[in-house]
Amino acid sequence: MLFTSYSFACINEYRTLLSGKTIYKNVTGEDAWLRNINKEELRKKSEILFDDYQRTGSIEHLSDYAANLIYLGEYNKAKKIYFEIENKKPNLYTTASNLGTLYELVGKPDSALIWIRKSIILNPESHEGSEWIHIKILEYKISKNNSINYSILGLDFGQSELPENLKKYDLEKLEHEITHQLFERTMFVKPKDEIVGNIYFDLGNILAQTYDLESALKCYAAAKIYGFQSNLINIRTEKFENIILKNQVKDFIIAILCVGGFITVLVIIFYITYKYIKRKYMW
Repeated sequence: MLFTSYSFACINEYRTLLSGKTIYKNVTGEDAWLRNINKEELRKKSEILFDDYQRTGSIEHLSDYAANLIYLGEYNKAKKIYFEIENKKPNLYTTASNLGTLYELVGKPDSALIWIRKSIILNPESHEGSEWIHIKILEYKISKNNSINYSILGLDFGQSELPENLKKYDLEKLEHEITHQLFERTMFVKPKDEIVGNIYFDLGNILAQTYDLESALKCYAAAKIYGFQSNLINIRTEKFENIILKNQVKDFIIAILCVGGFITVLVIIFYITYKYIKRKYMW
């Protein structure tokens, strides 16, 4: 993977529908975390896109060319092109979004925040409405006073052994948005990254309330792999594991009782049948 030490949202590229309408979409793919970026292939694709731009003058081709340059790590060249696009055709969502990503990659979260905020104004539903998470991450990076032990996203699930929906969040909506952002980031961001770990902890707290504890524990484990540590995550991990173990023991006992009951019924049936046959033939 190219960018292993940064947290950032995905790059947007233009795509054309059968109807002829041009749209932008993220290009992560469902198995993004398994995929390696082929620089040689990207270089060839970049050359084709640039040739297409020179042939057609299409801003979309130029934007996609710059997006490929970001993947290739040629940030200064990509930035120059995006500002050229901004001058020629201002206020394009893709320009703002990709400049925000680019600035975050080069370690300038303050500039990244300006462009990501602009991209949300241009398209409030971008990234399925989850870009507020990107905003929170950038704000955390800019602030030097925030503690990693508290939710970077500003969520509060209490301090007890079991997470609680104290603020009455729409948990299913939160789960969808956080999953979307984590999917994009973990495509490139490999452990350790405490920001990603902190967000995984929030997702685990949500899944514990909406899905199951096993899913929550997987998120807790991912949080720890990414370097996030806190007393609360340890307490909840132990609590969840105990609950799961108790349920497994209970289920095992029920299964044994069911099997025992079934065997008892078979024995009774066999005994009755035996007595019936014996009585019949003895008569």
